[in-house]
Amino acid sequence: MKNWLYDFLKPLVRAYYFLVWGVRAAGAENVSAPGGYVLCSNHVHARDPFVLATCVRRRLRFMAKAELFKNRIVGGFISAIGAFPIRRGESDLGAVRESIKILNDGHVLGIFPQGTRSRENQHTHMEPGVALIALRAGAKVVPAYIDGPYRLFRRTRVVFGPPVAFDDLGRRFDRATLDAATARIEEAIWALKPEG
Repeated sequence: MKNWLYDFLKPLVRAYYFLVWGVRAAGAENVSAPGGYVLCSNHVHARDPFVLATCVRRRLRFMAKAELFKNRIVGGFISAIGAFPIRRGESDLGAVRESIKILNDGHVLGIFPQGTRSRENQHTHMEPGVALIALRAGAKVVPAYIDGPYRLFRRTRVVFGPPVAFDDLGRRFDRATLDAATARIEEAIWALKPEG
C-alpha cells in the first residue's frame, strides 16, 4: 500500500502528539509483526486514530463514520490517508468486504468497537462487527487502550496487548460465536487499563 501523504504527515503528527500531548506507548512488540491484523481500541476522542497511527510503525487503515465523508474537505483528507466509510447502525456489507480485503492483503485495520466516543472513557458496549470481520478474515485482533482523556503537556499512555485468541471458536459466524469473540475483545481492551 503506497500512501505518500500518510508517510509525509506521520513524523510531523508523531512529533506533535509526543511533545504537546505527551503520548507514550507500551507493548510495541504486539503491533510490529508482519501480516494483517485488526487493531481494536477504546475510543476517547476524535484524535484517537492519529494517536494510534503515531504509535504503530506500520500504516493503519481506519473505518470512519460515513457522515465524515459528506464534508468534501474532511472526507477528501481522511480518504487520502487511507480511511474508508462505514454506515453505523446498519449492516454495511461494503465496509465488511473492504475490511476483509485490507486484512487479506496483509495490512493493519484500525477499529473502535465501541462505535462512538466515550469522552469520560467509560466501559461502554462494544459492537460485534469487529469479531465478524476478524473471524471471516481469519485475522488476529490486537487490543489497545488509550488512557484518556487527553490533557495538554501531560502524559497520555497507549498500551498494546497481546493478540486475542479465537482458535477454539473455529470459523463459525453465528450470534453465540460473535458474542463470545466480542466479549474477549472487550475484556482484552479494558484489561490494559492502568490501575489507580
